[in-house]
Amino acid sequence: MKHSARPITFAVTLLTPLALLLTLLPLHANAMTVAEAMDAVVSRMYETLSLEELYALDDAAVHAFITPEEREAFATRYHHFEVDVPVVVSLMRETGQSTLPFWLEESGFEKTDLEVTNTAGWTYEVWQKAFDAGTVALGINGFDRHRPHYFVSVAPQNQDDSVTITELFPDDFSIGHMHSGSFVYHDWTSLLLDVVPAELRGQQMLRTIRGRAREVNFIGGFRETPHPSTVAPQQVVLTWNGDTQSTQAIQWRTNTEVTDGVVQYRVAGSGDEWEQVVAGFTLIEDTFLANDRFCHRYEATLTGLTPGTEYEYRVGSPAHGEWSEEYSFSTASSDPESPITFITFGDTHQQEPWGAMLHTTLERHPEVAFYAIAGDQVNTGQWRDHWDTFFGLADGVFSRRPILTTIGNHDAIDGLGAGMYRSMFALPENGPEPLPKQNAYAIEYGNVLYISLDSSSRAIDQAAWLEEVLANTEATWKVAMFHFPPYSIREPYPEIRSLWGYLFDKYHVDFVMTGHFHYYMRSHPLFRDDPQESPADGTIHVMSISFGDDRYRADLPPQDYAAVQFAGLGLYQLFQVEGNRLVYQARDADGTVHDEVVIEK
Repeated sequence: MKHSARPITFAVTLLTPLALLLTLLPLHANAMTVAEAMDAVVSRMYETLSLEELYALDDAAVHAFITPEEREAFATRYHHFEVDVPVVVSLMRETGQSTLPFWLEESGFEKTDLEVTNTAGWTYEVWQKAFDAGTVALGINGFDRHRPHYFVSVAPQNQDDSVTITELFPDDFSIGHMHSGSFVYHDWTSLLLDVVPAELRGQQMLRTIRGRAREVNFIGGFRETPHPSTVAPQQVVLTWNGDTQSTQAIQWRTNTEVTDGVVQYRVAGSGDEWEQVVAGFTLIEDTFLANDRFCHRYEATLTGLTPGTEYEYRVGSPAHGEWSEEYSFSTASSDPESPITFITFGDTHQQEPWGAMLHTTLERHPEVAFYAIAGDQVNTGQWRDHWDTFFGLADGVFSRRPILTTIGNHDAIDGLGAGMYRSMFALPENGPEPLPKQNAYAIEYGNVLYISLDSSSRAIDQAAWLEEVLANTEATWKVAMFHFPPYSIREPYPEIRSLWGYLFDKYHVDFVMTGHFHYYMRSHPLFRDDPQESPADGTIHVMSISFGDDRYRADLPPQDYAAVQFAGLGLYQLFQVEGNRLVYQARDADGTVHDEVVIEK
């Protein structure tokens, strides 16, 4: 047997908003950055304030706590760019924000009578300030978490000038133009400007993300996890990042006192000596997690395993003498005709009904080979306490059966990215180059090809890779999973339909599993958006969630594409594959079958 692990101590800090965007270089060589100010303030707060005081912070309390140098960083080093001519900067501030950003009036911005609106009905008041050629330095959105972040536009003071904007920070945000129909937030491109005053039309607009409002979230931002880390291994999880017949990836968590971790494993029931692999770990920080700011997450991959074999294993720290209980896993059979059972869920959102149903499915279907989730595993992907709850609900299941996950908008909420999500799972790194590793991937289990796509990223960046995967597989059955459904009563997601849908049709993907909208829908077999008589002629799209939600119960008008749709039930999707025969069922927690399709090829 062989085994491998990633580097043993790669200390990558995976934060909530802070490390994602607050890497701003100082405008002056020795000036404090926003990231440095945040770290200093939070560390000092933990040293001097009680939990009750942290939870009770308001704007006045934060200002009384920070130093003048930190205040300067928050006021001038959050958002900046260079302009080559004198300009007027217009700042659009959403009127629902209760507290004005402290630096706005202090720095010379003046409120105008202009207003901008968008298609969600939000109204922005317009503040303006003249700047000379050179640096434009702007401050934070506020110490609260007001979700509609401000955005700015730039116009020359002299109408005969043209403005060139350079050295833009954050540098991965794009520049658009102010007009009706333009989008502002990179994480919500379908939210468009509606009313734009004539005075602002055509100006260069600096797009942003809504998640930046979370970055300096002292007010109402501190949280506690119900499952703080300890020296004992917790959250033991099986995934794959290689061949399902001969590899097994294993992850777990400890507190930061523990700096060593190993997996011990052997063929189940053999009584052999343990084989051992050293695990690498990642330091994870959730800045506002008051009772457990840091933890270590371990990862190891076993390789050279025998197909179709059950192994027993445990994880732990030899230095501390702390071990998990013994679990087992089974590698995939090398026989492509071997029967396969797997279970999928739509949104889970760390909901207790999902956790209870998950445990029930393993009792009811002990033959299940793996689980998969179509995104929105948790409510807020940058909050580790939500992941702690998720793993707490799944305790004892994902340590016995591998889990394959998919990124939902809540896992990468408000454009802040899926860094915390990626730290939780060791998934295949064979996805398309433009995306971070593990955001999209493909894996085969027996005669089933499973493809996970990232619908929170651009569909076009994944299309060529998706076609390559589909064109080169010999799998009998093809299942794609992603979060945003191309067929629903809410949004059509035209880019997904046109790019991915075309490939699903071309290579005959059997099932597309999605979530996002909280009701159940199974489509007719679809080809080029048109219903077909037989599954042999089209792709079946399924949208589902794992917990009951009544919001759509009274509002599900018939749709030409839908064969079945209903609301109010939490469901799991059971796939039973044997050679050229597939049985699909949607079941509730009691095991009642609410939908079924049988396909034979």
